[in-house]
Amino acid sequence: MRPSQFPYLAVDGWPFIGVVVTLGIFALSFESAYQWHFFAVTAVVLALLVLVFRDPERDIPSLPLAIVAPVDGTVTDISPTDRAHLDGEAIRVEIKLNRLGAYAARSPTEGKVVSLNAQLSPGSRLHGEGGLWVRTHEDDDVVLMFRGPKFARPVAFIRYGERIGQGQRCAFTRLATHAEVYLPLNSRIEIAAGDRVKAGSDIIATLVHK
Repeated sequence: MRPSQFPYLAVDGWPFIGVVVTLGIFALSFESAYQWHFFAVTAVVLALLVLVFRDPERDIPSLPLAIVAPVDGTVTDISPTDRAHLDGEAIRVEIKLNRLGAYAARSPTEGKVVSLNAQLSPGSRLHGEGGLWVRTHEDDDVVLMFRGPKFARPVAFIRYGERIGQGQRCAFTRLATHAEVYLPLNSRIEIAAGDRVKAGSDIIATLVHK
């Protein structure tokens, strides 16, 4: 069953939550002066795990050219760059993840999922990196990348060649610290540095077509 079918708790958290629940049951059956201390600690840990791994449903805006925030967090930078993850220049929107926000990342836009690695020339600085590249119906290219520890990279549950919807769950963020969205230069930015955004719900930019 696909991870996107579980709307509140991400499957990544189930093993941890299962262990803590088991420890809580054990604490209740363990007769000692510290019984309730153990139970209180497991209850607090369980509450924290539920917060960390929560994956709530979101209201997706019905605007085909809108780019939605891929993660819960705070916008830290918006700037043009000539070192985009595709050939040419782009606007880079950087978002610092809220560790107690939604655990799943969502696609910034609708379109076809394209492989970054398959399209790169030999010797590219991106060789071996992963990311979400979506090509829209209007042939706009939008790329989502993550920064964080290499031992706990985000894990995707979509495939290359699939069509993905705007705001659709696409990956678990795990221990990623920042998300970067690369947009066409003529995109209209709808947010500013310091703004807080919610994955799938808040619009960060609009693709411009005359």
